Amino acid sequence: MANKRGFIMSPKSVLFGLHDATSDFGTPVIKKDDLGPGIQAEANRDGTIFVNSKLPDNKIKEAVEHEKVHLNQMAQGRLQYSDDSVIWKRDTKSPAKIYRRADMNEGHPDFEWEKEAYKKQ
Repeated sequence: MANKRGFIMSPKSVLFGLHDATSDFGTPVIKKDDLGPGIQAEANRDGTIFVNSKLPDNKIKEAVEHEKVHLNQMAQGRLQYSDDSVIWKRDTKSPAKIYRRADMNEGHPDFEWEKEAYKKQ
């Protein structure tokens, strides 16, 4: 007797590495094996959030909430990232401050954009 099971496709969360519990329409959360030393998550200009796949679910949720603040800051035109720098404006009327990524401890809670994100947690 032949096996009558057809092709079984994995769920999209498995195929794309999505974290279903925290992904929203328009804001997929993608699990990554290596984001770099000490990095739990990062917000991207395309609306995605990368999260360290080794984090437990409760830490993933915290990290995603934090990164959603950064997504909002980017959407408001107050925060921008490039390969070399972080550009921050306290509000849309303030002058931009440019921080060289090589000279900074990214994610440190003393930066204004981080203070906002940590306050929301």
